[in-house]
Amino acid sequence: MRRWFVLLCTLATMTSAPVWASDAQMGNISHLYATSNGAVMFYTDGARGTPPACQNAAVSQRYAIDASTTGGQAQAAALMTAYSLHKRIYIVGSGACTIWGDTETIAWFLVED
Repeated sequence: MRRWFVLLCTLATMTSAPVWASDAQMGNISHLYATSNGAVMFYTDGARGTPPACQNAAVSQRYAIDASTTGGQAQAAALMTAYSLHKRIYIVGSGACTIWGDTETIAWFLVED
């Protein structure tokens, strides 16, 4: 199962690299919190490449999810499950800070088996 996960992550990175403005990373979730506008934000400890220009350097390990949408609610539920099970996640950023002005919104993520 681990081989499939690594293969999927590798293929996803190779096929989506030109589309996403930030590098993917694998890391543990920390400092999970939500705001009144539906933003769910969290930090990771994974090695991150170059963040998008909108990302504040002081919070370069922070990502945001838009939980005010149906898709964002699904992401938030999966994120909270991974957090409660102490699972690492593989994150690909959207390259934009659409939900929180200085924090990259995630495009998608995988939970490590």
